[in-house]
Amino acid sequence: MSWQAIVVRVGAAVAFTTTGAAPALAQQTSPPQTLVVGVDYADQANQQPDQQRVFEYTDFFTRAVTVHTGDTVNFRAAPGSFHIVALAPTEAAGRAAYPVGFPDPLDKSPATGTGGPKIDLGPSNFSITGGSTHGGGTVAQNPNGPPVCGTAAPGQQPCVFKGGDDIEVAGPNPGLDAAGNPAPSDWKIVINAPAGTYSYFCYIHPGMNGTLTVVAPSQTATTQAQIDAATPAQFAADRDAALAAEKAANVPTFTGGAPGTRTYKVNVGIGTDKVAIDEMLPRQVPTLSPGDKVQYLWSDPHNVHTVSFPTDSQQLPAPFGFNCGTSFQSPPEGNAPPSAPPCMLPGATRPDFIGDPGNTPSGTALANPTAIVDSGVIFGTGYNVPGPQQWSVVVNASTKAGAYNYQCLVHDWMQGSLTVVAGASVTAPPAQVPAQIPAQMPNTGGGGNTALFGGLALLGLLTIGVGGLRLATQRR
Repeated sequence: MSWQAIVVRVGAAVAFTTTGAAPALAQQTSPPQTLVVGVDYADQANQQPDQQRVFEYTDFFTRAVTVHTGDTVNFRAAPGSFHIVALAPTEAAGRAAYPVGFPDPLDKSPATGTGGPKIDLGPSNFSITGGSTHGGGTVAQNPNGPPVCGTAAPGQQPCVFKGGDDIEVAGPNPGLDAAGNPAPSDWKIVINAPAGTYSYFCYIHPGMNGTLTVVAPSQTATTQAQIDAATPAQFAADRDAALAAEKAANVPTFTGGAPGTRTYKVNVGIGTDKVAIDEMLPRQVPTLSPGDKVQYLWSDPHNVHTVSFPTDSQQLPAPFGFNCGTSFQSPPEGNAPPSAPPCMLPGATRPDFIGDPGNTPSGTALANPTAIVDSGVIFGTGYNVPGPQQWSVVVNASTKAGAYNYQCLVHDWMQGSLTVVAGASVTAPPAQVPAQIPAQMPNTGGGGNTALFGGLALLGLLTIGVGGLRLATQRR
């Protein structure tokens, strides 16, 4: 499903107004300044959903900024990107207080696709004001954004970061204009913190982070000119590393011998240190014979994907929806009204919002090219939620010959294909040494001239009743 489709699934976000006066700012020897820090990067040449490949730059431009108390940092999301920026004492402390996802505490039945626990979505998928390392604060109900403070929306004031154990979360801030077209999107936050070192990071791309240093008025702060001068080289280094990794991974590899005994490997996205490469690699697998297997590897620990057959089927579920216990309810498509209220677990009082649990266990044999075969949502290891990092399908004598096309439900441009022949063995290329993918990763987010969703398309699926969602707000 596209990002635009996700957006229209959502009901109106709940308005929010920040309260409470900010403490008096420390005196400065120079007037307060506003520094623009880039979030992601527009790279049209490598953000090509029509070519089934998108580089999401899970990077801040700059990764380190020094300010005075009273300065403002404007986190500017690249056109088409999707990130959830936060400020906290450290990234680790922020994630511990407000997790992105966690095992469903009310439903212990395993997800069909992975055999692991079903995964609930946590509060850091929304705007949080006045949060802390002990939890608490106000969690807004804005599944598609914009943030509740710090934007150009009428009447909004900048957010405020107070330092200490304060945690402030922008919430979803897609790089779109009011008409839904790709455009830069700003989130401004006043740094009213004492001298010290803090972290800014993206919740939905673990490891996408930077360092905020607050110094005394007499000390030198970063200038916009310094940021602007360093950005092109930083972008070029990120891009070049990603291009090399993409080339290395786009090579069919297998273990085993003759056709009918082989296991082919497919990466469901890969990542470098600062780029999430949202692409099935390789996109095409050599012709499969009965007895062959395709093993899908979640090689990017800082992203979330599915493998779902066939592409563009109206029968495929949404990547995130409501847990009904023995079934899964997708929100309605487009502008269609809900056919029924969100389902609830037996005995529950509120809907339970989870990742698609899948419908097919790993190792299932493909039947025909139109059958729904879905791994369900699998989180990379960077999210610290339990679950496998691989899933597979096999071909047997009952598998019908033909082309089998599949996609990721979170990033719908990620597509690949398999071709199955019936019965007799076929000629296949010789075995190759598996491509070496660079060690990784803090990962990155989406950007470019197309409306993309970089990491979790988890937010735009809420419909009516969003106020009743059960989210994790427990202390950690």
